[in-house]
Amino acid sequence: MPRGQLSGDDDDGGDYGSPLLGTRTDGARQRRTRTVALIAVTSSIATLLGGGFAAMLIVVGIPEPSVQRPELRAINTVVVPSYIAAGLVLGHLYTFWLVNRSLRWTGGDEPPTEQEAAGALALPRRLYWFEVAAWVCAAILFGSLYGRVDANLVPKVSLVVLGAGLMTSGVVRVLTEFSMRPVTAIALQVAQHEPRHQSLQARSLRLWLVGSGLPYLGVLTVALFALFEPAATVRGIAVSMCVLAAGGFFSGMVFNLLSSSRVSAPVKSVTTGMRRVSEGRYDTEVVVYDGTSLGDLQSGFNAMAAGLRERERVRDLYARQVGEQVARATIERDPELGGVEQTVAVIFIDLVGSTALAAERPAVEVVEILNRFCGVVVAEVNSRGGLVNKFEGDAVLAIFGAPAPLTDPSGAALAAARAMMRRLGVEVPEVRAGCGVTFGTVVAGYVGAADRFEYTVIGDPVNEAARLSTYAKVDPTVPWATAPAVDAADPDEARRWRPGPVDVLRGRIRSTRMYTAVELIRPGR
Repeated sequence: MPRGQLSGDDDDGGDYGSPLLGTRTDGARQRRTRTVALIAVTSSIATLLGGGFAAMLIVVGIPEPSVQRPELRAINTVVVPSYIAAGLVLGHLYTFWLVNRSLRWTGGDEPPTEQEAAGALALPRRLYWFEVAAWVCAAILFGSLYGRVDANLVPKVSLVVLGAGLMTSGVVRVLTEFSMRPVTAIALQVAQHEPRHQSLQARSLRLWLVGSGLPYLGVLTVALFALFEPAATVRGIAVSMCVLAAGGFFSGMVFNLLSSSRVSAPVKSVTTGMRRVSEGRYDTEVVVYDGTSLGDLQSGFNAMAAGLRERERVRDLYARQVGEQVARATIERDPELGGVEQTVAVIFIDLVGSTALAAERPAVEVVEILNRFCGVVVAEVNSRGGLVNKFEGDAVLAIFGAPAPLTDPSGAALAAARAMMRRLGVEVPEVRAGCGVTFGTVVAGYVGAADRFEYTVIGDPVNEAARLSTYAKVDPTVPWATAPAVDAADPDEARRWRPGPVDVLRGRIRSTRMYTAVELIRPGR
C-alpha cells in the first residue's frame, strides 16, 4: 500500500470517501472506466428524474391552465417526446465526448500536464453549463410551442422547465464532482499552485438556492398567479402548493444530503488520519480530492504528518546515536551541562589484537566484523536495561543504572557480560575480547559546551573497568568483574562468579580483587 493511503480497513469510505470510487491502488484504466461510467450513469438518472419532475408539475402540480387539451395533443404526443429523445441522445453524446476529451490522460500511467489537469478540474463546471443551456433551450422551445395555442401556458411551461433544469444541473455538477474525486486527486497535485476559489459558504448557498430556493420561488409564483388570475380556483392553488411543497421537501433533502456528504467525506478522512497518527502510524497521508478549503484541510494534515514523520526520523537517529534512554531523557526535560552522582555498574569490553586484525584483513571485512561485535554487545546491554554510552574504536563502554535507574544494576551488568561473551564466541569467532565489569559511584550528566555536548559518566569505576578489560585479555573466553560488582548483585547472579586473582591493575594504586564467570549464559536463559 503506498504511503498516504487510507484503506477501507481504516475508513469505510475508502481513499475517496466512498467505496464506489475505488482505492488509490487501482490501475489507470480501471480508474478511468469507473469515472466515465459513474458520470454517464449519474447524469442520465438526474436528467430523467428532472424531466419527470417537470412533467409532473406541468400536468398535475399546476393544473391550470391545462396542457391536456385536444388541440395540444400533437405537441404532447409527438413534438415533446421527440425533442426529449433527441435531446437525451445528443446530450449524452456530447457529454461522453467532453468527458473522454477532458479525461483522456487518465487512461495512462503518466501524470497529466498542467493544461490537462486544469481541463479535468473544469469538467464539472462545463457539464453544469451545458445542462443549463440545454434546459434553457427546452424552456424556450416548449414555451413557444404551447404559447402558439395559449399564451397563458408560456410562463407556466417555461418557468417549470427552467426551474427543474436548474435543479437538475446542480445535481449533475455535484454528482460529477463526486465521480471525479480519484481524477481530481491526481489533477490537484499538478495544479496545486491554483488558488481554491470556492468557499464552503458559497457552495452551500448555491446548493440551498437550487434545492430549496427554487421551490420557494415556485410557491411564490403560484401565489402571484392566484392574485392576478380570476379563473384560479382554491382547489387548483391547493394542489399546486402541495406539489411544490413536496417537491421542495424532497429536493431540499437531496441537496442537503449531497452538501453534507461533500463536507463530511474530507473531514472524515482527516479524522481517520489523525486517529492513525495518534496510534503512532506517522506514515499516514490522506488523498487530497476536494477543490475547496476542505482540500486545504487535507493538505494541511499531510503537511503536519510529514513534519511528525521527520521529527520521528530525527528522534530515531538521535536515539541510535546516544541510546534510547538518553534520547528520552533529553526530550522529556531540557538538558543542562553538569551531572549528578549515581551508583552504577559499568561494562568495558575491548577486542584482543585489533591492530593485527586490521593489518591482516581488508578494511571492509574489518568493519563488518566490528559491526557484528558491536551488534552483539548492544543487543545484550539493551535487553537488560543498560545503556551503550560510547563506541571507542574497537571497545565499547556500557552503563547500568543511569540515566534510567535499575533495581539491580550490578546483576544486570554481570548477566549481560556473561551473555555477550558466549554469543561473541559463537557469532564472532574471528576475534576475542577482554570484558570487565565494575560497580561504584560516578558522576553522570552532560559534558561539553552549550551548543555541543554529550551524555557521559565520569568516575573511578569507569577507569577501573577499562583497566580490568585489559587485564581480562589473559583469558578472553570469560568476563571478569570486581568484588564490589559481585557483592552488589542479586545472590542468584553472584553464585555464578568465582573468586579470581588479587592484583594491582595497570595505572592504579590499590589492588583489585577480581572474579570470573563460572558459566556463560546459554541460549534461552
